[in-house]
Amino acid sequence: MRLTDCICTALLGLAAASAAAGSFSVAPTRVELGAGQRTAVISLRNADSVPLRVQASLVGWTQANGEDVYAPTREVLATPPVFTIAPNGEQIVRIALRRAADGKFELPYRIFFQELPAPAKPGTNTLNIALRIGVAVFVAPVKSDEGMYLDWQAQPLASGELEISAQNRGNRHVQVTGFDLQAGASTAATPVSAIKYVLPGSRMTWRVTPPAGADLTQLRVDGRSDQGDFAADVTIAPAP
Repeated sequence: MRLTDCICTALLGLAAASAAAGSFSVAPTRVELGAGQRTAVISLRNADSVPLRVQASLVGWTQANGEDVYAPTREVLATPPVFTIAPNGEQIVRIALRRAADGKFELPYRIFFQELPAPAKPGTNTLNIALRIGVAVFVAPVKSDEGMYLDWQAQPLASGELEISAQNRGNRHVQVTGFDLQAGASTAATPVSAIKYVLPGSRMTWRVTPPAGADLTQLRVDGRSDQGDFAADVTIAPAP
């Protein structure tokens, strides 16, 4: 994962200014912990020819109303929390679980690596952009469900779009990496490529524009995920 969650809120109205940002990569992009593995290592590499200062912060991760929600946590620890990566160098960050795995449900967290850019030099017209990369951290439950348990539903919207939602009834996450929405047998499937995690007990949504004249009474998804391929009928919710 590179250069995701790029923070550049001050760019508007600065067309005459130049922008400067560091460049770093993180591996792996997902960490799996559990009762038998309470620690992990993440490697960050600085692709620039200047030092890069980075801060690591861990947050608890939930989902509400189809959105990711983050809150500070002390259940997982990152060491070191602040560090400088040498030019074209590498930094190792160690992740440690400070609580027991849950007996029933997977515990989701995220660790964000935030660049701490140097202040712009006086008299220069340069905007420093802070880059942030998020890594998913999952703590497996004592006993994980086999397979995936996603319930799919479609809600017609006044705009003519469909809000497609997936409800996770399992006890571990599913990362949906894409799916094709089939509306009736006479129209071509509509591909949807937005990648989203669906946490246990949570619901995530996608907006899809169906083909003109599609039969919206017969919907089906054929998709891909980190748990394997899937196919499911979609329940049609009544129009609001």
